[in-house]
Amino acid sequence: MEQSCGYVRQNKSLAVHSVAKDTIEGGKFLFTYVPPKKDDEYHLSTIGFRHGFDFFATSGTTTNVTGVGVDYENWYAKNDNSLQKEANEYRAYLDAKVPGYYDIRRRSDWIDSDDDEYYIVRKKRKKADSLFVEHMTEYMQDKKFSPVFAHYLFWISRKILKRNKVLREKAAKLLEKVPKIENRFDDEFIYEARRDLMPKFERINIGEKLHDFVLYDHQDKEHHLTEFNGNGKYLLLEFNSRTCEPCVKHRPIEVLNNLYKNHSDKVDILMVNCDAPYFWNIECKDPNKYGRDPWHEWNDKKGAEDIMQRYGSQTGPHYLFISPDGTILGRISDKGDLSDAIKKYFKI
Repeated sequence: MEQSCGYVRQNKSLAVHSVAKDTIEGGKFLFTYVPPKKDDEYHLSTIGFRHGFDFFATSGTTTNVTGVGVDYENWYAKNDNSLQKEANEYRAYLDAKVPGYYDIRRRSDWIDSDDDEYYIVRKKRKKADSLFVEHMTEYMQDKKFSPVFAHYLFWISRKILKRNKVLREKAAKLLEKVPKIENRFDDEFIYEARRDLMPKFERINIGEKLHDFVLYDHQDKEHHLTEFNGNGKYLLLEFNSRTCEPCVKHRPIEVLNNLYKNHSDKVDILMVNCDAPYFWNIECKDPNKYGRDPWHEWNDKKGAEDIMQRYGSQTGPHYLFISPDGTILGRISDKGDLSDAIKKYFKI
């Protein structure tokens, strides 16, 4: 089987080239790619949300990727690139300290809540994530900063958030090795890790009241989150992006439309648009560009970083269910069933 396309990340840009080829023979995967420019270093991944594979390569490099199965986390890349060698050292250390870690993660991601082993698998995942954080934080204490370092620091920050303050403080010391950046577009891994490990806001908990933020609608009118309090309606608070393709793809738009059409007398819907100011001010203002929902859509004109951090939203779509008096009843991510959650929290 051959595939004639691959994504190439070069100098923070993403382009598509038709010169990448992969072949599967005898259950083994071989991928060879030669970058078109001599002195550039490339970060390459194949197409596919769950089947992408990242590796580092330089001009003239042949990269062998071996593994079993369709899950990219069980594949290994080998070439002469210094960053790829470093990435392999990180991976070898993780495999030694937390054997089968990616198998546990994959099983946890795919198991259904109706499965008899669901809670057993989730418990194993929680323990494996804790070991990942503990061992990788220790391992990275003596490592120098690099793109590989940034990648693992990001994953440490995602698995540690709100779980263990002692480990979070220890992991936060790794940020001393990290260069200063102005915004997420300079280096998204560093930006997200700094936000999670050194938060400006602690995540608000279920049972607490809404924390107010100022946001703006498409006509630049100022609004407050708390203006929904006391109007006799529940509030479905959605965090999402118009310019993020996976965020839009995973959005249960039919469920949202049904809720608005049949229950707008009981429930208000607000989408907190998490796009950067440029996209909100230019592209999202054009209703023909990304479409427009009949319910509220607001943006804080700051990329929604503070509000996402306060409400524990890391990616979209993310939903919070608010009582008429402003109490947070529950939350789900895109992996949760929005229809079931609406019935549970809104009693409809």
